[in-house]
Amino acid sequence: MREYAVKGMSFSEVLQICGLSLCVSAATWCEAEERRVEVDLSGAGVLEQWHVADKRTSAGGGELRLDGRHSPCRVFLKTPAFGDVSISASYQVEADAGVMAVGFVIGSTDSATSTYVHYDAHSAILCRGDAEQPWQEIKRVGKTHKPGTWYTARVERKGKRVSVFFDGKLLYEAECAGTPGLVGFYASQTVGHIKDIVVKGEAVDLAKPWAQISVLQKWTSVCTDAGAGGYEAFPDVCRTADGRLLAVFYAGYGHVAMPNDKLPKGGRISGCFSSDEGATWSEAFTLFDGPYDDRDPSVVQLKDGRLACTFFTLKPNPKEKRGFEGLGSFIVTSADGGKTWETEPRQVCKGYYCSSPIRELADGRLALGIYRQDSKEACGAVTFSKDGGKTWCPPIDIPTGGLRYEAETDLIELKDGSLFAALRGQKHSGWSVSKDGGRTWSVAELFGFPGHCHYLHRTPDDIILMAHRIPSTSLHYSLDEGKSWSKNVIVDTVGGAYPSMVTLKDGTILIIYYEEGRGSSIRSKRFRATRNGIEWLPVGAGKP
Repeated sequence: MREYAVKGMSFSEVLQICGLSLCVSAATWCEAEERRVEVDLSGAGVLEQWHVADKRTSAGGGELRLDGRHSPCRVFLKTPAFGDVSISASYQVEADAGVMAVGFVIGSTDSATSTYVHYDAHSAILCRGDAEQPWQEIKRVGKTHKPGTWYTARVERKGKRVSVFFDGKLLYEAECAGTPGLVGFYASQTVGHIKDIVVKGEAVDLAKPWAQISVLQKWTSVCTDAGAGGYEAFPDVCRTADGRLLAVFYAGYGHVAMPNDKLPKGGRISGCFSSDEGATWSEAFTLFDGPYDDRDPSVVQLKDGRLACTFFTLKPNPKEKRGFEGLGSFIVTSADGGKTWETEPRQVCKGYYCSSPIRELADGRLALGIYRQDSKEACGAVTFSKDGGKTWCPPIDIPTGGLRYEAETDLIELKDGSLFAALRGQKHSGWSVSKDGGRTWSVAELFGFPGHCHYLHRTPDDIILMAHRIPSTSLHYSLDEGKSWSKNVIVDTVGGAYPSMVTLKDGTILIIYYEEGRGSSIRSKRFRATRNGIEWLPVGAGKP
């Protein structure tokens, strides 16, 4: 076995000293040999060693700096390519509202195809990715990192076995088929700093030259800036009585936007209309802006002709640990198709919060999924209105079976008349059913997969879709009225989610969700749901 240290000279210089030749477009070796590369990040021309896609990458002072705040920023070491490989480095992330992730990449055959470990603020996630499906999750394990702190990480592959290390400890091993290729890094929803890079393994020939490819963007923007600070999140969408689509969402300067000099009333609720089935959207307008932080809006077209928007409000409170307190859930309505909205909201309930829309039931009642939480417990609940949302019954809690459910409850009415509720947990998610119109609920049972802020939607073919956050933006579907669920389907790699769906005029589905991170925006994608699976389609192609 030979060993080389690439420090103070370019890798090609080392090869020349050793009597070897270098092909930049692909790693070209006479035979597979064990190699070791310590990447020099201190000299001039550091970035010449890397495939760099844009100007958001810089180097200096012995480290790489990848600015992935607005979209992932990736680099790939030009040579050599490796089969079995170990890549280790130290990394640090800068503070941001997003997932603050740094990725360690192996087996890259082009800029979209690789195996990688996504080290974010809460987990280490092993994935495969390509141009069609960039996020194919293999396994995840919880761990934490904080901004401004250096951590070490290592990813090793031997055959089909991948080992994932963090701060000197083995987190897990997993079977993960891959191909020989280049190694690299990325940063997502943060600025990532990377240093002390060491790569060792079996240097091999690539079957064809590595390529920087353009991946077709399969999502469109609903809104990128509503004028409240550039951060848009927590969207919901419905079809209005006149046939347009209405998207509502939170607008502020961050995940929580308390009142300040620039935004004296704090975060607000904004909206956009689409007259062409989501292909394009109007400029954002302010739907409601109370004196504090109004957030998590949802919207529905009621059968009586009114539009109803529900949300909850946070008020500054220096005495609280987080600096704010919740005021409960509220509703405002519009009787003119969204041109004007009530300026004085009506309280739905105190101490409970909402993140999903009103569901109008077959018997004419309105049902709203709500939830409550404190340091001791958290659970989902439901409240009902018999008078079109003027008054609401006391919340009916859903039994948790001893588990904690932050809930973000959503509901759907099943074909037999029973009500099905989906509930968020931190490392789990669950469901409950009511067979008596919502007066009593079964003890929540686990889905068997995690999920945040589920959104339930029935297609024209009676497929029940359930979109959610974690992993990233995902969905499951049920062909048997919620008795069983499909495997996870990745919608997008961004991790904001809080998705919502609407059926388009051609029977396809539009899903909207948000990105998370500084400057977060609202996105949409379109798909067809069949009993054989999900088919992704261009947004706007379903317009009349």
